[in-house]
Amino acid sequence: MSEATAFNTEQDLFFKRLRHETAESHQKLEDNPLSKAILTPSVSVKDYQAYLGALFGVTIACEDQVFPAISHVIIDLPERYKSRLIIDDLLATGLTEAEIDALPVYRFDISSVAEALGIMYVLEGSTLGGKILYRHIHEVLGLTPEHGASYFWGYGAQTGNLWKSFISSLTQFVDEYEERDGVIGAAKKTFTIIDNWLGQHDAARAGRN
Repeated sequence: MSEATAFNTEQDLFFKRLRHETAESHQKLEDNPLSKAILTPSVSVKDYQAYLGALFGVTIACEDQVFPAISHVIIDLPERYKSRLIIDDLLATGLTEAEIDALPVYRFDISSVAEALGIMYVLEGSTLGGKILYRHIHEVLGLTPEHGASYFWGYGAQTGNLWKSFISSLTQFVDEYEERDGVIGAAKKTFTIIDNWLGQHDAARAGRN
């Protein structure tokens, strides 16, 4: 076996372990009432805004708090800023700038590069799932990348390439620094954090209805 083949095998094994060990917490997030509401045939603009508003709080937190910790590992970070897309979508669907400014923002407690990369894994993975959400939102609400659905459109045609680039940089980091457990633990924790965060927003939404 060549050195390159062995390296790729190690990467594959880590990625499979990462997906396996985060599967349960990932599924809980997908089963969150706010996550499920966005995929119903009766999804409303208010449901959509509630979901985007919740995601804004963790997305901008990731950009402000996580990105600086991993800029030396993920070198194409300037291409991965997406909080502005959420703002544009919320404005396009009727929220005011004042309402957006009042949205709560989460604060991550980051103690290492591995932890920051685990958080980033969850946020970047959501971009892949956004393709499914985009198709549904476009079909039900008629929103487009140019009007109201730019966030779920994500990186557009570059989504697959940017995901592969991220996973490659992530696995190279864990191979070099032996930080597999740190990344996996942070990813599991982040799925739970976002699940709880969405739960708070869903409770607030229910209280307003």
